Amino acid sequence: MARPALTVEKRIAVAFGISLSIFAVELAGGLLSGSLALISDAGHVLADAVALGLSWYALTLSRRHSTGKATFGYHRAGIMAALINGAMLVAMAVLIFSEAYERFLTPPEIQTTTLLAVASLGLLANLSMVWLLRDAHSHSLNIRSAWLHVLSDSLASLGVIISGVIILTTGWRYADPIASVLIGGLILVGGWRVIRDAAAVFLELAPRNLDSDEVLRVMRSVPGVMNVHDFHLWMITPQIVALAAHVQVEDKAANEGIFSELETRLRDLGIDHTTLQLEGRDCAAGETFCHMDQPAEHEKHGH
Repeated sequence: MARPALTVEKRIAVAFGISLSIFAVELAGGLLSGSLALISDAGHVLADAVALGLSWYALTLSRRHSTGKATFGYHRAGIMAALINGAMLVAMAVLIFSEAYERFLTPPEIQTTTLLAVASLGLLANLSMVWLLRDAHSHSLNIRSAWLHVLSDSLASLGVIISGVIILTTGWRYADPIASVLIGGLILVGGWRVIRDAAAVFLELAPRNLDSDEVLRVMRSVPGVMNVHDFHLWMITPQIVALAAHVQVEDKAANEGIFSELETRLRDLGIDHTTLQLEGRDCAAGETFCHMDQPAEHEKHGH
């Protein structure tokens, strides 16, 4: 009988335990060997652990049902975790750049044997976490931010190993701060991307894969639709896209068919959460309220 696949939450929990273990080993190895690159990598692994912990909590919170107080549910808890993770990555990169500058001025002695042994162990552990989260990272921006932590840390471990080999074979100690700067650059890029994507959700921007003009064109091409106004397209999360609009129609009697066709076409574009208000042709495209004509005096009295 096949064993059930690990859930996303369990995968994150296992990766969390691995990252905490590797942090302790790399920190001790960095202090013993004197390698800033290894200490930087240990700091990054600690950030991995925090990111994974935040992601797990946010994922659990996002599964709560909508309530009268949280009518959209708690889906954006994951976006908040992603934003925190991104900010942590950027702050870590700045700290690494600062310490690397000091190392460029005075390169310390590096114990390459310890460095290589610990960095190799760290690389294997990071690759195991990348494999563990290989399917989960497409689940949400929250999980992707944690996966980026782990992926960039794998590259960082590889950079530490390369710098250790260079120092071992050539004695060139500047390889350590150079590797640290490269690691910091990887961390900075990953952090900026996560912050950018999370900020787009909080600013309620349209998804990057959807062009508002194209969505409007599709809506206006539905038979019976005269115009679309008060149009809003935004993300609740990158996976949940919402749209609200007023749609001016030619014939109010055909509202049901028009509404059904609009929903079908929007769903084909990946927009499932829609709020559409259909208006008769008496409503001008730019008006907030429809003008209701006063009946003529003779009509009031039946003349």
